[in-house]
Amino acid sequence: MGSKREKYPEKCPWDLGPNQHLAKEENWTLRLGEANVCFSKNKLDNNYFHVISNENEEQILAFRARLLYQKLLDKGFRLVE
Repeated sequence: MGSKREKYPEKCPWDLGPNQHLAKEENWTLRLGEANVCFSKNKLDNNYFHVISNENEEQILAFRARLLYQKLLDKGFRLVE
């Protein structure tokens, strides 16, 4: 019995590197219709992200933020620049 693996994103807008013009932003917002999800780095601990959506607000580990970012892209959300 195999388990379903989550798709791990290769690049997120907060990653540093070539062609990553959004890496120095403070917030990154994904939108699908009226739904918004905003990601921001925790200024006190780089291992965590602050995630705010229409329904809730939470602190999650950086790798979970990457997984959530990819999951939202897969659902049709788009990054607002």
